[in-house]
Order: sequence, then structure tokens, then C-alpha cells
Amino acid sequence: MARKRSKDKWKAKQWYTVLAPRMFGEIKAGDTVTDEPSKLIGRRVGMTLGELTGKLIKSSNLKLILKIDEVNHNTAYTKFVGHKMDNGYLRSLARKGISKIDSNIDVKTKDGEVMCVKSSCFTLKKASGLQVKLIRKVVEEIITDRARNLELNQYIQEIILGKLSSDVYKAAKKVYPLRRVEITKTEIK
Repeated sequence: MARKRSKDKWKAKQWYTVLAPRMFGEIKAGDTVTDEPSKLIGRRVGMTLGELTGKLIKSSNLKLILKIDEVNHNTAYTKFVGHKMDNGYLRSLARKGISKIDSNIDVKTKDGEVMCVKSSCFTLKKASGLQVKLIRKVVEEIITDRARNLELNQYIQEIILGKLSSDVYKAAKKVYPLRRVEITKTEIK
């Protein structure tokens, strides 16, 4: 009996160039392969801030999460869906004898987008319960006020460039001395 020859599925696939969102200058985020362009929609792509800018920068422990939402010819266009900090970097900030103050806030931007913003503050020494509450309150006020006054693209850029973290640091260090403030994760809902 003759055996039916199987078709090589890899040869039927095609390469697509993935571009970063318009707010990041539509630079190449990578390449991906598929046999059907509609299968690309919804696929997530991760890239570090260093890959985005093309330079070795201080905050290369930041990973952007992009989602493909449109495919045109051999190009896949993405939109920003969130970011996260490297877990190894966050563990290196946490030490014995300090306080780590986490917050998880849902905010609404000026243009109506809803997103979840998670942040962590690291103190120099152990803080009391009251100081932790006051720091968390200051952090939540600044993060929600900034979101209310900025559109999504501007807000994301402030988070990624570290401006929001530095503003939170300046305000919260008046309550108790801080070592570092980081916006650890964002997710657009």
C-alpha cells in the first residue's frame, strides 16, 4: 500500500514584521511567523526598553507588553497593553530591616481608558503601620490625580520614563525616608 506523503506545514508559513505602537515611533519590535494572518491578532509580544530605544539605558529592567491588533501585508501593528518590572531587580531592592509598601490602584485617564497600576515603595528602615498607611495614601493620590489629568499616551510615557516614580518619591519621602519607588506593573483593561 502506498503511503500518503505529508505536506510540509513550515513551508506554508510566512514571516511578518511586528511594529511597536505609534507612541513609541513604530520601530521594529520583532518578527513572527504564521500560516494565517488572522492568527496573529491577539498575539502578545514583549520587548525591553533597551530594545525599544536601541541604547543600553539604566532602566533596562522594564519590559513592555504589546498586543498585535492589525495585520497589513507583511506587517503586524501592535498596541500597548501593559508593562512589568523584572522580578530579579525587585527582589534586589527588598532587604531585611526595611519596609516594602505595595499598592494596587485602578485609574481612569483623561481620555476614558481604565488601567491597573501597581507600585512598590522601599524604605530605608522599618516603618511603623501608620507611616505605611500614610505613604500608601500619598502614592494613591498622586497616581490617580496624574491619570485624571493626562491622556493614556502621556500617562504611559511618564510611567516608562520614570517621571511618575520620581514625583511619588519626592512627595512620599516627606512622610518617611524612602530608598526607591517603582511603578512595577501596568495593565490596560
